[in-house]
Amino acid sequence: MRDMIFRAFILVTLIAATFRCSSDVDVSLPPVEETPYSGELIGPPDTMADSQAVKGGVYSVWGSSYPRSLNAFVDNNSTSSDIMGLQFESLVVMDSAKEEPIGILAESWTVSPDRRTFTFKLRPEAQWSDGRPITSKDFVFYYDTIMNPKNLTTVFRIDLSRFERPEAPDDRTLIMKAKEPHWRNFWAVAGMTALPAHDLEGKDFNRVDTFSVTSGPYQVAENKVNRFVLLKRQPNWWGRKLRYNAGKYNFDYIRYRFMEDRDKALETFKGGMFDAYAIYTAKIWALQTDFDQVKKNWIIKQTIHNREPRGFQGFAINLRRERFQDLRVRQALGLLLNRQTMNEKLMYGQYILLNSYFPDLYPGYVNPARPVTAYNPEKAAALFAEAGYKVNAQGKLEKNGQVLKVSFLTSMTDLRHLNLYVEDLKKVGIDASIEQLSQSSIRDRLNNYDYDLYWISWGSGRLKDPESAYDSKQADIQAGNNLPGVKDAKVDALIESLKQETNSDRRTALLKQLDDRLVELQPYILLWQSDATRILYWNKFGHPEKPFGLYNREDAIQVYWWYDADKSKALEEAMKNGTALPAEPAEIRE
Repeated sequence: MRDMIFRAFILVTLIAATFRCSSDVDVSLPPVEETPYSGELIGPPDTMADSQAVKGGVYSVWGSSYPRSLNAFVDNNSTSSDIMGLQFESLVVMDSAKEEPIGILAESWTVSPDRRTFTFKLRPEAQWSDGRPITSKDFVFYYDTIMNPKNLTTVFRIDLSRFERPEAPDDRTLIMKAKEPHWRNFWAVAGMTALPAHDLEGKDFNRVDTFSVTSGPYQVAENKVNRFVLLKRQPNWWGRKLRYNAGKYNFDYIRYRFMEDRDKALETFKGGMFDAYAIYTAKIWALQTDFDQVKKNWIIKQTIHNREPRGFQGFAINLRRERFQDLRVRQALGLLLNRQTMNEKLMYGQYILLNSYFPDLYPGYVNPARPVTAYNPEKAAALFAEAGYKVNAQGKLEKNGQVLKVSFLTSMTDLRHLNLYVEDLKKVGIDASIEQLSQSSIRDRLNNYDYDLYWISWGSGRLKDPESAYDSKQADIQAGNNLPGVKDAKVDALIESLKQETNSDRRTALLKQLDDRLVELQPYILLWQSDATRILYWNKFGHPEKPFGLYNREDAIQVYWWYDADKSKALEEAMKNGTALPAEPAEIRE
């Protein structure tokens, strides 16, 4: 434990840093100067954006662990996806409030009567950051890049594999032909990203980390591995001409700072080095968020509820390992996880215990037709015995002379949950251990399915397509999303039925059937989920009426929020005088 003098020194240092950073001024970063656009805006607006938003300022966000690559196509993680999403654009996006297509790089499109041929007409205004026009050939290059088996683009190949190679009869026309019917075919091609062929051709795409030519509102200006990534707003971004982008992408700079330890990240946030800090650890929210800056409203503490699609988190069980192919072993492992106690003692009852792989299909994220698996070591012991395991003289579970071993792969620094689980596994004779590695090392291991159990949190989406996560054909493809290696005829049949179903209500019914089958197979040990986003942020920002929109979480800040000079000045004055600012709502519901 630190001594009191050292803790006092840290506190003084952090307070000083807070005063230095509170005004959002970074003398090393000049304002982005852009030529005002006075032309008529094109297309419909984004109803989640605010017309009062202003450009300027620096937004610093905690990026957790530095990813293996900033190229999200070869390292499919949330941070890289956020950074890539600010640099590149797709043909079409789904409207932020309705399930309707909004053209971005495409100004129009047609769909053949059999819904197998999709023809897009590109916007003549669309151009790369180096001023060259974005053409249909850039989408052909994207297709060839993703479909190249040498590239670690496995997850993205699933959708594209349903299509013939694109046709580009001219620079502004792109034709995509589906090999087979699928309800997501339109959205699969609509989500295609243009990649700059003139810049990337001939390069090893697996080694492309940052991009010198982009199409989106931001571009990487500086990258310090394991420290930070600085994005700079494109001063003459072509997308300013779209009404859908009005009031969005307001910060001059976005700085992702990387720090693995959540507790250290919180202290750094208090010191002003991060502008916002989303909290996914219940202990931190319950015990470490009522500090002085929060009480004086210099930092806003809010719980935000909206309709964000919620996935699940759980321990992926590697079914490629022979000892985990016995369902009774997987069931027993699930019975030895004391979720209830962990939620009560470690997470202060803030989480919903899961019994579904698609929790957002059900009210309250819980399927009322089945119970949540309860801790039951006696039943677990009986299942191990049925599976042929006996306790040997050393107190270890053994079968055919082999001790049952379970290793947890993790990059987490907070091991409270894992330690409790490991202890409960050891009590029944399992040789359980924890292997801590960097996130980049873990990504390499996962790409090659070299693990026993891995704790992962999966997101969800407004359009659910479980093919990449559970289809048998994806089980042994390197760098895929079918982490457990699920191979099941019933699962495959349900996924095949989903592909053909165009009615959303019937798709939901099929997803619930798939959910039932996955619960039977137990490729994951399900954990828990939150029903809201909990966030702290410095009181110097403007934001829309719905801070995270209808379907987003804290990543909406980079898109919709803005630096408010008046709020920043009021914050600085309050901090100098030690006075409180007016309170903000503690809870927001859409």
